[in-house]
Amino acid sequence: MKILVIDDDTDLLEVTKALLTKKGFEVETNTNWDNVLTKIETFKPQLILLDVFLNGIDGLDICKQLKSMPHTKHIPVVIFSSYPAIAERVIYEYGADDFIAKPFEVNDLIIKMHTVLSQTQTV
Repeated sequence: MKILVIDDDTDLLEVTKALLTKKGFEVETNTNWDNVLTKIETFKPQLILLDVFLNGIDGLDICKQLKSMPHTKHIPVVIFSSYPAIAERVIYEYGADDFIAKPFEVNDLIIKMHTVLSQTQTV
């Protein structure tokens, strides 16, 4: 399964990539919005993990954009943030498929990813 992780915290990206790769996922990372669409076209992720607070741009706006574009709206987006109070807003207002709070356990993240994928693939 191909996962694209977007976060401006390079340490978190490295750890997340290492943990998910160890669990058998193919992982690409991005630290900003600038080349995300190109990365999506070339990598063709099956799921996107997206941080809310990115350097210079709101991850929620990115989610909304991804969910409004015909060639990306089908890709499930799981938002992650240190602010769990925004979880409901993220899903209903911005179109995210799910939310996970930071810090997270890798097994909890994997369960959430599989749940989202199973829900979105039957739709």
